[in-house]
Amino acid sequence: MLSRLSLLAVAVLALAGCSMFSRHAKDEAPAAKATPAPVHQSLMKSITGDIRYELPQAVPADAYLLVTLADVSRQDAPARTVSEERIQPVGASPVDFLISYDPSELRDGVDFAINVRLQQGDKLLAINDTRTSVLGRSGENGPVSITLKAVP
Repeated sequence: MLSRLSLLAVAVLALAGCSMFSRHAKDEAPAAKATPAPVHQSLMKSITGDIRYELPQAVPADAYLLVTLADVSRQDAPARTVSEERIQPVGASPVDFLISYDPSELRDGVDFAINVRLQQGDKLLAINDTRTSVLGRSGENGPVSITLKAVP
């Protein structure tokens, strides 16, 4: 009888130990599963600059600037958009901009450019008419200054 009680006591203690271990593991699990900051956001880079323009009329209240970072290396194909930012409302000239991009989207030996359009809905009001090269093999990292020309 004594050996049965001893075995029962050992079994109860073993189960109690398992229960405590299980409870501690559950308590520690949330700390181990803490969500880290997204790696993608921390690896983003950006280019800054300003946009200058003169229009024959005041800039409409619903106008916006569309700033695009594009791969312009292929002359026989349309530019590939890497990143795009919309600025609205548009204030007085110059307007500062910051366009973020993922460096993994860039390829070696490629030319990149910043293109800017001032639009009101689908109507184009002004555009940059000269290439503003950035990054890649022929550009700078910023800040850059872009001048828009009014569209007649």
